[in-house]
Amino acid sequence: MASKLFDKVYGCLMGGAIGDALGGPVEHLSSQEIYDKYGVLDRFVAYDSPATIHGHFGDGDCIGVYTDDTRLKHLYCDAIFRANGIPRTGDLTEALIEAYQHAPDELHQGFFEEYYLKSVWQADKVVFSGEPTNGAIMANSPLGLVTACNPDNAYQLGFDLGWFAEGYAKTAAAIMAAAVSEAMRPKNSVENIIDAARRSHLDFSSRREGKFWQELQWRYDPNITFLDKAIELATQIGNVFEIREPLYELLEWGHLFSEATHTLVVALSMFVAAKGNIEETIIGAVMYGRDKDSYASVAGALAGAYQGVGSIRKDWIEVVSNANPEVNMSEYATKLVGIITSNEMKTRQTLDDIRSLV
Repeated sequence: MASKLFDKVYGCLMGGAIGDALGGPVEHLSSQEIYDKYGVLDRFVAYDSPATIHGHFGDGDCIGVYTDDTRLKHLYCDAIFRANGIPRTGDLTEALIEAYQHAPDELHQGFFEEYYLKSVWQADKVVFSGEPTNGAIMANSPLGLVTACNPDNAYQLGFDLGWFAEGYAKTAAAIMAAAVSEAMRPKNSVENIIDAARRSHLDFSSRREGKFWQELQWRYDPNITFLDKAIELATQIGNVFEIREPLYELLEWGHLFSEATHTLVVALSMFVAAKGNIEETIIGAVMYGRDKDSYASVAGALAGAYQGVGSIRKDWIEVVSNANPEVNMSEYATKLVGIITSNEMKTRQTLDDIRSLV
């Protein structure tokens, strides 16, 4: 019998991939256009667009194929496997360089290029023209898994390994890693998960920014500003469909299609409105519109870590597994469980040693 730890780790990996694959084919459709064409989208549909660098990579209708969101997430897993524990920046950099240099075709190479060149040029390379995109938050849920039940460590890891994100996109990614970490805690609540992720961010921010900046009335933190208001709405309304219009009014929308704060706020709001239910969370994120594959990927990963793979529809798992044979997410989950367990044993020994000293 699989452990509860495996159930939650596999649930996180699979939940994110399912959200990505469900939202990918309708990425450029509005919510109303999705309704008009498919009704409530609770099933996988065919792509009507060709493979692209930052989209799906498949041929034909590609039903159930995920996009670059999940492919980048698997590189985060690769970094964890290389470290056989908590990864550092170099582990992710090595994974990116190897993936780029050994890409099977130009499509794969083009996907890795932006991240690869950032790792080479570092400060001289401004990723995505300096825009605060969701490149890190859409993929970094494994960092919350490897730091399970320790949101402060997850936040710091998410911040450090979000080196290819710009501006507040780094802290959005860190908040998400902290949320996944807290979602791994047994017998937890949706409210506690949001509170822990928020607190990890504010504790880090207060040290980094200094007390005078914290006291300024015009201090602006878009992640917290919009997240707090959105979570209040999600709690009050408690319905993933009815929350959409209030969120549209709340969230400013400019020229950037895949913005990090929007991804964070929409994903966490859907999770709260659905009370953690993974199917409702994912469908709500897809039906929200806009950058829906990323919203649903992030939301699905969080809800999957919270509820476990046993709560995911079997037909969803089967379709996505068959459509994306290049990565066996069950095997990835098994490897991650082994690393998490090994870390736990080392931590227990350290605590025992400290107790013997006091």
